[in-house]
Amino acid sequence: MHGVTGTVAWRWPGSYTVIEIDERGTTLWTDLGGACPLYFTGTDHGVYWASSARALAALNGGRVDHDRLAAGLLAPAAPALVAARSAFAGVCLVPAGHRLFLPAAGQPEVRAVWRPRPQPGDHPVRLRAELSAAVSIRVDAASSPTVDLSGGYDSSALALLAAERVSPEHAMTAVTVHADGITDGGDLTYSHAVAEHPGIAHRLMPIGRAQLPYSALDGLPATDEPAPSTIAHARFSAQLQWMRAVCHSDSHLTGDGGDTLLCSPPTMLADLIAARRYRRALTEALAWSRLRRISGLPLLAEARRTARTLRSAALGALAHSLRQGRPSGDESAGWFSVAAAPAWATPQVRERAANVAADAADLAEPDPDHDLTAYVIAEAIAEVGRSARADAQLAEAVGIALHNPFTDSRVVDTCLSIPLDDRPGPAEYKPILRSAMADLFPAQLAARTTKGSYTSDYYGGIRANLDALCGLADGHLADLGLIDPAGLRRTLRLAAAGVSTAFITVEPVIRTEVWLRAINAAPAVPWTTMADFHDTHDLPGAA
Repeated sequence: MHGVTGTVAWRWPGSYTVIEIDERGTTLWTDLGGACPLYFTGTDHGVYWASSARALAALNGGRVDHDRLAAGLLAPAAPALVAARSAFAGVCLVPAGHRLFLPAAGQPEVRAVWRPRPQPGDHPVRLRAELSAAVSIRVDAASSPTVDLSGGYDSSALALLAAERVSPEHAMTAVTVHADGITDGGDLTYSHAVAEHPGIAHRLMPIGRAQLPYSALDGLPATDEPAPSTIAHARFSAQLQWMRAVCHSDSHLTGDGGDTLLCSPPTMLADLIAARRYRRALTEALAWSRLRRISGLPLLAEARRTARTLRSAALGALAHSLRQGRPSGDESAGWFSVAAAPAWATPQVRERAANVAADAADLAEPDPDHDLTAYVIAEAIAEVGRSARADAQLAEAVGIALHNPFTDSRVVDTCLSIPLDDRPGPAEYKPILRSAMADLFPAQLAARTTKGSYTSDYYGGIRANLDALCGLADGHLADLGLIDPAGLRRTLRLAAAGVSTAFITVEPVIRTEVWLRAINAAPAVPWTTMADFHDTHDLPGAA
């Protein structure tokens, strides 16, 4: 393609796509972190592509992909099932790190142009350089940038790097959301410590019971897929509006994706076993088991099976588990892990999800020849980046550009190029980021080995909004046969009572039901035909 190579997708800092149009057709490169998704669909008039799945869906009736919904409901932690599917029927997603070629005549071609490749070097130094560049291009382009400051490693790193960039001429506004009446202790202790750095203007935003999770779920705008912030929309929306009104924010940075990118999953044990690093595999398994208070032997046994199992076979086994409603990968060291089917799961939702997994098994690409860990993280970070695009659409409605630098292509490539022998174990808490920020992290933060938990807020939100949530049971998902309303109401009551196995199955259902209501309430995206389009482009349409 006239000098444009596959590396163009991660040549510069930031999240972006690359598009080339020539006499052969149109070529599109996606970013590595999924933050700038691209979609395409076929119609009677040809192939259309766009950055919005919902816009493309309007060309074919705006039908939702019920199979994808089913997979998201029962296996939300298995992004491989929906790697090339959008939330709309007939609209295909171009996976992260892939190239789409739309020839002037012929069928679309999609192929991978990037895979994680181990690279030697000083990994903390490389990460620091790429994060600095990712932050700089955001704050340089904004008039009034803001950044989250939750007290964790990820947001703190971005806040400190942003302050370094804008100082001494300006101060970087760092926003900490906290419970009304509580201004110290817990995560706030670390936020205050970071805020003492020169160049940070610390703003505290109090929230009350009205902003509890699962509150005010009506009236969300329509997005390309269910937004990750749906359950916390009351808080997220309030924060956006507060930052716009009080801080005049036009660009906001978050640390989303940092946990996924910087924490090694237990599947790393399978890599160690495959590489015959048996001593380290045992050491890491014992460390992880102590941290999670589980037995290390079953974890090692599952890692050994994973090392000997093809990806396609694992997807086939996942399909069987989903169809039967049985758990798979209980120890978390497998290719995929799903819990037993919850009480609200109908035979139809199990069958649909199983069919998606079976299709994914048939279409599975060859297994990576090295570093399963990097491959798994790459899929997970692409899921984080793509789904966060829905949050960015919500922020756009308020006038704020939302950015997640940890999903930037060069940041992703840097973290996933760390060789197995240099990669931290699953029980370690982001040592590479800690080393990268050694000169900026306050000692109190650098000594931290865990992150804060907001689970109690979510339990409280379910209890406070139980009647309204039970009212959602008789909705679109029930009409589609994907949930049993009585089973969902029972699950919600158990979750409100503090039953963890019920609690973890509630969020995907509520998030999806709220999204379906927003999609059905919103007018279809209008398309305008340009009379002279065929005179200037090979394709009949692009948005």
